[in-house]
Amino acid sequence: MCHVGVIDTLSFRPDRTPHRPVIEHSWRRSALSGVRPEDNTPARLRDIGSADPLLDAARPVLDDAAARLADTDVSLLLVDHECRMVTRVAFGTTVERRLDAIGATPGVPFGEDIVGTTALGTPAETRGGVIVNSTEHYLEQFRTISCFGQPIIHPATRRLAGIICMSEIADRINPLAVPVVNGIVADIADRLLDRSRAHQRRVLDAFQRAAPRRDIAVAANGDDLQLTNALAAELLSLTDIGALRVIATDPALRTTTLPLTLVSGAEAEVAVEPVAGTRGAALFRFRALSTPTTPTRSTPVRPSRTTVAVSGEPGTGRTTLALELAAESSDESGRTVVVDVADELINGRQPDVAGQLARARSSGVPLVIDGVDLLDDRSIALVTRATASTPAAAPLMLVSGPRAQAGPAVAALLGRCATRIDPAPLRHRTSELAAVASGVLGEIDPELTLSGPATDALLSQDWPGNLTELIAVLREAAASCRERAARVIETADLPATYRTTSRAAHLSGREQAERTAIVDALDRAGGNKVRAARDLGISRTTLYARMRALGIQ
Repeated sequence: MCHVGVIDTLSFRPDRTPHRPVIEHSWRRSALSGVRPEDNTPARLRDIGSADPLLDAARPVLDDAAARLADTDVSLLLVDHECRMVTRVAFGTTVERRLDAIGATPGVPFGEDIVGTTALGTPAETRGGVIVNSTEHYLEQFRTISCFGQPIIHPATRRLAGIICMSEIADRINPLAVPVVNGIVADIADRLLDRSRAHQRRVLDAFQRAAPRRDIAVAANGDDLQLTNALAAELLSLTDIGALRVIATDPALRTTTLPLTLVSGAEAEVAVEPVAGTRGAALFRFRALSTPTTPTRSTPVRPSRTTVAVSGEPGTGRTTLALELAAESSDESGRTVVVDVADELINGRQPDVAGQLARARSSGVPLVIDGVDLLDDRSIALVTRATASTPAAAPLMLVSGPRAQAGPAVAALLGRCATRIDPAPLRHRTSELAAVASGVLGEIDPELTLSGPATDALLSQDWPGNLTELIAVLREAAASCRERAARVIETADLPATYRTTSRAAHLSGREQAERTAIVDALDRAGGNKVRAARDLGISRTTLYARMRALGIQ
């Protein structure tokens, strides 16, 4: 059933805020998103290639509507699930000129966080039909038109596929717009269902051709359909399946082979093949490369017996890795001398680097200096000298921030180490993130697991705090799950800011590369956007626009 608000609702309070709750709430969300009434429609267009299946299903229905609505001076606008305009059909020159004037063209984003209250963006928030009459629009430039928008819910997946909106130049929308739009939405939904059945048949055919081989684990993923043969069912967890879904929905996916760390910790080589005639569906063949472990960090290079530098962002597990390597190099007593530079400085003490070096060497045990990039010049000089004569019985392990951000003296010190290890930040470990999250969760509570949607949400985050942030998020999620007396962590158990899947999960390959370049530039600049823009060779305005378009916070 379609639900809409009362049509004749143009009354406002004296302060000009709208009287209807649905519009008032939308205005509040718009203001909180930073939208101002005097703003204009964005001029920069977004890629709408991923909306082709929606457009293919909608086009015959819109063509039929065009024959029925000719010369009515109304328009039909179609946006996708991210409120990006896909197409428009205008049935009169007056309304067409008005749409041109307000920038309503394919590729323009119409989400509430971009243009405020409209019958294109607000239904995406309410998941129901919404009437927005003239002055109820948040942006002043839209206040000469009235609209009715109805979301298109995919019958198979129950996900938002898009929104159809009828617009006209009037103070109030014509009441007949509601049944007309509802009929169009129903017809498009029917065509989406037919396409979904054809899509699922193609996925099933591809799987059946590959699955008879009993010596290879085979899985197929697409359009709310997941298939596995017996080997794959034993190999894959729900979390692994969530990771496969992210791979399958990449619009730029091509036949390729990828490394993947499974939740069990097993390393696998995955042959990925898009299913012909579909979008967002792929066939996977697995070849195991290693026995299961529980990964929480990248596999290190075997350390030298003398000097090792472990450099990385905070939270990447760099200190834990250095301590593990020291333990491997220690004698039977397992003793290690540790200098925590940050802890010493916080407590008002200068680290006794010379004394600890002497102690480690006299005892014949490893020395770990955590935070060498925080040492003063004299201490750095002492450690640099020590690297030239470190005995194998007392190896030296140095922990620092990223080498790219180190000063000249620290960079020279790290460069003198025989072994250099750079634990990757979590955002660069997409192929193993699901396994890492499950490994961390297993340490928090072995009885809990992650659902597919919760895994999708975790895969979509940037994780500036790396493993430390992930551990904190999973601890909170585990507590919420236990309160429900459940065993599977759902999206609602995650902290509020981690529950939604960002646009980053649905970007094309080119957009993913662009997003990574911007994130890396911001990292190098310490979050300074002016410096990051200069590093990328673009203007600050362009950087802000791309950050917003690519979902970078």
